[in-house]
Amino acid sequence: MITYITKPEKIALCRECHGTGMVATSGPSERCTNCDGSGRVLVSCEMKLHIRPYKESK
Repeated sequence: MITYITKPEKIALCRECHGTGMVATSGPSERCTNCDGSGRVLVSCEMKLHIRPYKESK
């Protein structure tokens, strides 16, 4: 059986800059391009679950 699950968007900390909005480079820090400097991003999820019976091997 295959089941599809969609989760609504939520606000999360940016994983690129860890919520600071700035990314350290070899020179001075620069604005994070992933979150455009806000430190937050919108995250959503679509999952495909493949559910099947467990059969113990002998």
